[in-house]
Amino acid sequence: MSQKILFPILTIVGASLFISYLYPLTTKDSIEEPRPLTIRPDTVLNKTPEKPNPAQSRIQIVFALDATGSMSGLIGAAKEKIWSIAGSLAQADPAPVIEIGLLFYRDKGDVFVTRKVALSSDIDDVYGKLMQIAAEGGGDEPESVNQALYEAVTKFSWDTSYNTYKTVFLVGDRPPHMDYQDDIKYPVSCGLAKQKDIVLNTILMGNDSKAARIWREIALCNQGSYAQVGMDANDIAVNTPYDAAIADLSDKLDDTRIYYGDASEKSASFKKVANSKMITGAAKANVKAQRAEYNSTKAGKAAYYGQQELLESYRDKSVNLETIKEEELPDVMKNMTAAQRKVFVEQKIMERDSLNRELIRFTKQRQEFIEKDLKSRKSAEVDSSFTNRIYKSIQKQTEKKNIHLKADAKY
Repeated sequence: MSQKILFPILTIVGASLFISYLYPLTTKDSIEEPRPLTIRPDTVLNKTPEKPNPAQSRIQIVFALDATGSMSGLIGAAKEKIWSIAGSLAQADPAPVIEIGLLFYRDKGDVFVTRKVALSSDIDDVYGKLMQIAAEGGGDEPESVNQALYEAVTKFSWDTSYNTYKTVFLVGDRPPHMDYQDDIKYPVSCGLAKQKDIVLNTILMGNDSKAARIWREIALCNQGSYAQVGMDANDIAVNTPYDAAIADLSDKLDDTRIYYGDASEKSASFKKVANSKMITGAAKANVKAQRAEYNSTKAGKAAYYGQQELLESYRDKSVNLETIKEEELPDVMKNMTAAQRKVFVEQKIMERDSLNRELIRFTKQRQEFIEKDLKSRKSAEVDSSFTNRIYKSIQKQTEKKNIHLKADAKY
């Protein structure tokens, strides 16, 4: 539109154009690589949008987990299931941005009272920090639940957009200490969660009656859910004949990531790749298969490759090989001619695409195997599993944010 036409109507549509800039209408193709917003509407306009764009929906989950000695089953389940939970959420269409945070809690006198892992769409990083936690400490029955819940509600970077689904899953087996004078008690945190539009879901491990009463009270304060599971977390793990092949493909895909940029940017990217290899290297084949499947989804792909990954940037035409400074090129490409660089990148993309086609084929076979296995089990066993309890709660609650999770939970 010419300036002569735009100027007379600027006062009428200016705000709309600005909001459109912040929230562009996303086509099916562009959803392939959702990117977290860098500018929030509340920081620019000081209000939430009246008509949220469902293509830019976001899911934020903080798991507040009891990490005392009795919770080895819970921590083990979390390590096994974080990828399947993320994969279950990635089934929404349009694909949401998925961010997971962790808060581990024990009690005063233990090695730590709380330990936080920030909300992040980089599930590799979250997983790596989860793997560093073991269930230890405890002893007396009450735990620092009050402090854990307060910090879960107030100490994370919760998005304020209207169409963001925010939830805390409080998981443990014992009630809070109500005798700590410096604690902010759970009813106050419940009120804060309601103000922030954070749904509080609770999962009780075991059958402590006092904890059950408080867990129900917390869940009721903002339309959350309450569930009770056994101390082993009622975990279901399905090992398939395809896990090893998918894990191998996952390792090969990790090796295809190539980054460009200045020295500090490339260093950060190399560190990201090295960390992901280190933390997943010792993982079980079925966990690596879950990770590979999630990272191949629309929701997981952007975080998996991160910023300035050369092959994906070239594919979506966000970078021109001829304009990249030589010092910002990957080392392997620095001595190539312009024509050689183009051939090199296009060959690497073909290799990646071939690996992804194989991954899709094996993943489909894996899911068919899992579906058959689950059908052979008692429905009550599947319905009460740790993964399903979490997924079903989210599936119901996200409808209010126009995020539709119509498929079954992933395993």
